[in-house]
Parts: sequence; structure tokens; C-alpha cells
Amino acid sequence: MVLTAPIGRAGAFVEVELSLTAYEIHRRQSGAAGASIPLPIRGRGLLDTGSEVSIISNVAAEALSLDAMRTVPVTTSTGTGDGPVYSAQVTLGWNQSPRARALETNVVGQPLRGMHMLIGRDILRHGQLTWDGPAAVATLRFPAAAN
Repeated sequence: MVLTAPIGRAGAFVEVELSLTAYEIHRRQSGAAGASIPLPIRGRGLLDTGSEVSIISNVAAEALSLDAMRTVPVTTSTGTGDGPVYSAQVTLGWNQSPRARALETNVVGQPLRGMHMLIGRDILRHGQLTWDGPAAVATLRFPAAAN
């Protein structure tokens, strides 16, 4: 799968879809009667090679009713603190490719403005990122999924 993103003043953004993991959907469906399954959240995600882990917005975590597994120390450009760790399903480029693959991963919740996600090196390490400054285009290539 190949994703392309224009490089703007704030960086390179791709479309992301955030949803519950298959395990969490099963857990909620087999639990209390009437447990709701929230719809996926779609929005922008910033390719962030400076972030060791991927971050989702607190707004997205609340909309998905994610349960924190633990907290971890987080250092950002605005300071340090603790962030809740959630398990979520992340689909990058859902609007660019019918072969977009969902990745179940742990993400950290933090306040974000103008986006739902910072896509960190924990996800980027699965692909190859090319940053073409003169053309102002970032290209992210992921290997084909094994059948």
C-alpha cells in the first residue's frame, strides 16, 4: 500500500480511521446487554518522525469510549506529564486505497488540535517514508499484507 501526502507548513497529514479493536468489539458484544459499539472516527493524522509512540486525541479516545490500560510518562513540546495508554485499531489512508490495512496497536491519549492523531515511529517503522522536500510530497509505503 502506498500513501501520499502533501507537505504543508504544519507537516504531512494523511487520513486516519480510528476504531475499536476486534477483541474490544467482541468483549462489548458479549458483555452487558445493550453495550454500544461506537462508529469509527475519521480525521487527519500527522506523520511525526519525532514521536516514539503514536498519539490519539483525547476527543477521539472519548468518542470511542476507550478504556485506559495504564498510564505512561509523556514528554511533548509543551511539557511533561502522564498519558493514558489505549488499545485501538488504526487504518491509515482509508480514503486512498481499498487495500488499506488496519493495525491494532497501543496509542497514548493527549490533547491535540486540528487532528485526531500523531503517527509516530511505532507505526512508521512498519513502512518506508520518503520526504521529498522540493516536490512537497511525503510518500509512505507499506509492504503487501501476507495472505
